Amino acid sequence: MDVGTLCLGVLSFGDTSGYGIRKAVEDWFRHFGQASLGAIYPALAKLTAGGAIEVIGAPDAPLEKRVFRITPAGRQRLADAAAACDGSETVRSPFLAGMFFAHLLTMDDVHRLVDERIAGLRGEQRRLRGLPAEAMTEGQRFTIRYSQAVIAAAINFLEHEGRAIVTAIERENLSSNQ
Repeated sequence: MDVGTLCLGVLSFGDTSGYGIRKAVEDWFRHFGQASLGAIYPALAKLTAGGAIEVIGAPDAPLEKRVFRITPAGRQRLADAAAACDGSETVRSPFLAGMFFAHLLTMDDVHRLVDERIAGLRGEQRRLRGLPAEAMTEGQRFTIRYSQAVIAAAINFLEHEGRAIVTAIERENLSSNQ
């Protein structure tokens, strides 16, 4: 989903400020979507100009303090975007990019990459466990459970395969140097 759609998603749960949207995108959607800070405010301006959201309260306030409300047109746009989703997932991973070229790295770098990835996954596990599931919709709880299952599988894989890759790369490097 694009940044504007994520903003509409936040606003579908109630009116909030630009800062509230930014915080919610980070807290709610990090496990399946990303939006940079620099992309949220232009998206809000575009959504306002297009009639998908409206500013309530002080329209002259700074963007982070303006309070936004989703309009019926915005709610329809969000529903259309959700309906257009398919079963695919996109993975953009600096970790996987590094591991793809592990044959060019030192074994210390390979160990570091695996250790950093496991630590990052454990941190995300803790964050997801800390989200207030009782205040969520069933769809939101589903995305959390799904993400937790994927993360647990990734940790399990890395704990078993992450060390084996080092041995395999060392063996590969030895045979290519002979």
